[in-house]
Amino acid sequence: MAVEGEERICPLCGQDNNCQHGKGSCWCINYKIPQYLLDMVPEDKKNKACICRSCIEKHIKDNASNDS
Repeated sequence: MAVEGEERICPLCGQDNNCQHGKGSCWCINYKIPQYLLDMVPEDKKNKACICRSCIEKHIKDNASNDS
């Protein structure tokens, strides 16, 4: 089943998350999403909407910069 409606909205930034669940393999399988990023998702959106690639990349990059 394809993802529609609010499920297509990133719970962090509100943009289209480009989820491909139900259409074969999704882009997100190539990412290990850190727990701290998953913890940022509001309770009412947890396990209901995917975080978009832009947010994942931004937070991973920002976190790597802070670790240096």
